[in-house]
Amino acid sequence: MTIKGTKGLVLLLSSILLMTTAACSSGGSNAPDGAKASSKTEGSAPAIELRMTWWGSQTRHDLTTKMIKRFEEKNPGITIKPEYSGWDGYFDKLSTQVAGSNAPDIIQMDYAFLSDYAKRGTLLDLTPYTQDGTLRTEDHDSSMLSAGSIDGKLYAVTLGVNAPGVVYNASVFQELGIAEPQESWTWKDFAEMANAIAKKKGDGYYGTPDISGTTNIFEVFVRQNGSGLFEGNKLGVSREVIDEWFNYWQGLRDSGGATTAEVTAAMTNALETRPLSVGQSALDFAWSNQLITYQNVLKDQSQKLKMQVIPHMEGEQKIGEYLKPGQFISGNAKTKYPKEVAKLIDFMVNDPEGTAILGAERGVPVNSAVREQLKPSLTAEEQLIFDFIDVVSKHSSDIDPPYPQGFSEIDKNFKSASEQISFGQAGIPQVSEQFISGANAILDKAK
Repeated sequence: MTIKGTKGLVLLLSSILLMTTAACSSGGSNAPDGAKASSKTEGSAPAIELRMTWWGSQTRHDLTTKMIKRFEEKNPGITIKPEYSGWDGYFDKLSTQVAGSNAPDIIQMDYAFLSDYAKRGTLLDLTPYTQDGTLRTEDHDSSMLSAGSIDGKLYAVTLGVNAPGVVYNASVFQELGIAEPQESWTWKDFAEMANAIAKKKGDGYYGTPDISGTTNIFEVFVRQNGSGLFEGNKLGVSREVIDEWFNYWQGLRDSGGATTAEVTAAMTNALETRPLSVGQSALDFAWSNQLITYQNVLKDQSQKLKMQVIPHMEGEQKIGEYLKPGQFISGNAKTKYPKEVAKLIDFMVNDPEGTAILGAERGVPVNSAVREQLKPSLTAEEQLIFDFIDVVSKHSSDIDPPYPQGFSEIDKNFKSASEQISFGQAGIPQVSEQFISGANAILDKAK
């Protein structure tokens, strides 16, 4: 073979080798939906992409994405893909994703749905990662660790402690010469205030939105009557208590103190659109951590919001208020990167930088060291939340067990029952009876 021919052969073989190498290095990833790993070059770790989902306001989205960016900076090779939305429809979408084996790797979870998703095998058992030190829990309140555990396994870490309460526009109360609510106020006081506000402000302004279809506030009312919303796999509330609740709100609608059926039906859970935010009411019910967002989205920023406990029932059999895990953060049991999931959770609840970014927007932190770290830099609204939680802790009873399977459907039915009544489609006794029988049928089916 001539030198020229030999050179040609070498060039040909080199070209084949280069094309083969290129084809191997650009091959598609076999990573599952929910987490992706790219190929790695010699001496480097594989790039990992984790999907993370949560619900909340724009304030929460901004803080969480800022926290993610800092986590990525401190953990090169891990990328977090955010998927966020409002509360409405969040768990419907998550349920669909779970059914399609396409749920995100990191999931913001709620106490009401924790048992359901854990028992379905959806959530990652985080216990091994607390044992190997990836996820540190030694400074966390033991009650909140228990709240995130099912059958001795940790499925969710509390992001903050919350309590239900009444947010009110203190500036409007001062303007109208109405005394602000006190810790000892009653449902009768609440109605009188709502009616007085609506009367003094005039048409188009209400004392309060009609929240008769809001299950978590109804639950406080039920607890004040001495029972729980559920007793095992049965509804725990009597028809008499349901009737009393719906009659109370019917009276407030009739008097003009609460929003009309049409206004209520148009409302969403987005705080930006609530009557209190847009200047159409002076009262609303909310979780304590929502005070920050409420103040941020208030139409008139010169006005100031405050928070008070849920009204008491005269002669109540039990204190209805309770402390609740604000939101949980959980992992997907099917994630390919459980240790990295645990690492991000640890950053959210323990890391000085991560916790400083998130602050108290999701509630008062459960890590005692973090609480002390945050105190000097608290905003006025965050200080109000810390103070409110201190008040509730002295005027509360133990939280009830997580809701049973089937709660999501029961929750929708309760809202529908409220709408039937407010639009005059059916009477209260009939609607209450239908709700009870329907709820028990759902619970029986879910056993």
